[in-house]
Amino acid sequence: MTIVSRGYAGSPSSNSEEAFLLFSENLDLIRANEKTILECAEYFFCDIPFASCSWPYVGGDGPLCLGYLLLGWKDGLLVEPCPGCGGKCLVTSFGGSPLSGSNSWSGICSNTKKKYSKNPSIHKPFYKKLGLIVDLRKQYPQRITRLEEYDTEQFIFAGDGLEPARKTRPVTIELFQPMPLSELIKELKEGIVRAKNSPITGVKGDTIGIKLSPS
Repeated sequence: MTIVSRGYAGSPSSNSEEAFLLFSENLDLIRANEKTILECAEYFFCDIPFASCSWPYVGGDGPLCLGYLLLGWKDGLLVEPCPGCGGKCLVTSFGGSPLSGSNSWSGICSNTKKKYSKNPSIHKPFYKKLGLIVDLRKQYPQRITRLEEYDTEQFIFAGDGLEPARKTRPVTIELFQPMPLSELIKELKEGIVRAKNSPITGVKGDTIGIKLSPS
């Protein structure tokens, strides 16, 4: 397990506000096409610039793709009472400490489509949400790291001081090429039907208690 002393800080995105506006305006369309998105890896791993999670000490935090959001809303752990209308807020970002349990979240009201931020979550303890995302990353990995062998040389005390050697190095492999949010929404509006391309390439089985609708 990777131990870190600070959580994911993210990087400022120049198009975060633009992406949020596009996302909020088309939230109902996205939710209506949930099954299609969850069955197509290029849709599933669509980058949402303003969506992320953060916590210290253990790995697994970072950006949240569209598929993770949809599954989190489906599970209910990424749904909070709306501070404005009392309806439901669909969480798009959250953070906290797995030790103290302190946490906060931000999301979008499913009724008014307004953005809200609040703390703490109604879901306790915090590690439930942490565990949800960690399990999602295991079951639906967007990229994997493998060891690759390569030819090199290593120092020895005999001869000319060098000899051929085989070593290994980690190589990151992108499993899918996600579609940009604007293109995804365009295709959904046009009714384009993509071939099913399951994003499930990791841990087998219903490890997080989420079942997709039958085909």
